[in-house]
Amino acid sequence: MAETRGNSMSTAVSTGRSLPRALRPLVVAVVALLAVGSLTGCERVETRDRPILLVHGWSITGGVNCQGTFGPLIQELRADGFTGPIIKVGFYTGDTNCDVSLRDYGNFENGSSWREISKALSHYIHEVNAEHGLPVDLVGFSMGGNIIRGSVHGSQRGDTGFASMIAVEDAVSIAGPLNGAAWYSNACLWGQCKTMQPGHADIAWLNSAGDAHSIGGTEWTVYGSRGDWVVPWASAIHMVDLPAERRVVYEDVPHTGGDNFMNDPEVLADVTEALAKPGV
Repeated sequence: MAETRGNSMSTAVSTGRSLPRALRPLVVAVVALLAVGSLTGCERVETRDRPILLVHGWSITGGVNCQGTFGPLIQELRADGFTGPIIKVGFYTGDTNCDVSLRDYGNFENGSSWREISKALSHYIHEVNAEHGLPVDLVGFSMGGNIIRGSVHGSQRGDTGFASMIAVEDAVSIAGPLNGAAWYSNACLWGQCKTMQPGHADIAWLNSAGDAHSIGGTEWTVYGSRGDWVVPWASAIHMVDLPAERRVVYEDVPHTGGDNFMNDPEVLADVTEALAKPGV
């Protein structure tokens, strides 16, 4: 059973290559050893200084305003004492007000599957791990939920094109089509939209091995809504191994519009709380 609930500035990070590229795998390996310690008796503590990567969703026009999508969440995080870098991640050629483009970390087009974007994200996570010497937290909205889950899943499996040895402590998927978008997505005959259809091969891949963990373990929280006509609530929380309190369903939060997930005060407060918790 899922938990059901009612509902009631950006800091850019330098992505300069401050570490020699040859040393980055070594630094990430050290981060990995520290993270793995949490599985062998070292209790994690609540922290608000990890880098947080924010990944937006699908756009029919090939462009998203990252600040427009994530501005309210960033404000909530800062107000709640989060001091680490908050990085707005873009991937379309038409994206605006993003801090980094995954085009610099992979080879894909605007119409490519979200799975290809996940590969690029995994390499960016690897770099941020090395640059900051810390695990990252991930937040994905809509298709961004598939992208963040795919980055962890592909790296865990060692699939071709994914980075190895990434460290993600907390991950939040908000209205992600984890088991496919609404039934009318079957009208998509090609491109990125098609890869979010229920039953698509990439959706099956995403759900092929549990809840997806990185080095040291990753604690997931997933959110959906019965008022979402783009992503069915059951799809949005389709990570069956999670405890009920980590699979949250709201009654009437819509996917789009000015009162959607990313503008709902209750959702923003819940996401902030999930990221602050110590993790697994």
